[in-house]
Amino acid sequence: MKWRIGFVAYCGLVLYLSSLSSGELPEQALSIPDQALHFGEYALMGVLGWGAFGRHASGFPWAIFAFCCCFGIADECWQDWLDRSRNPDVWDAAFDAAGAFAGLLLSMVFWKR
Repeated sequence: MKWRIGFVAYCGLVLYLSSLSSGELPEQALSIPDQALHFGEYALMGVLGWGAFGRHASGFPWAIFAFCCCFGIADECWQDWLDRSRNPDVWDAAFDAAGAFAGLLLSMVFWKR
C-alpha cells in the first residue's frame, strides 16, 4: 500500500512541478540538461510504478509503462494548457518514455522478490 501512495504522490509532484514557470524553478534544476531531468524523473516513476503494481507480475509490466508514457504526454499537454513560459516538447515526452522503460527494466532486474 505504501508504494501505491508513494506512486500517486509522486505523480502529483510531477504535475505540480510542471505547473511552475521557468522563473519559479530552482536554478540548480535549470543547470541540468532538460532531457536528463525528464529521463531521471520518469525513471523514478518507473521504479515507483514497479513497486506499486509490478512486483508480483511476470513478464514486462507493459500497463505500467503505457501509463507512464501517457502521463508524460499529458504532462506536456498540461504545460501547454497552462500557457506559461514553458512549452511542450515531443522530445521531452520521448525521454519520459525512455526513463520509465529504464526504471521498470532496472527494477525488474535488481528488485529482490
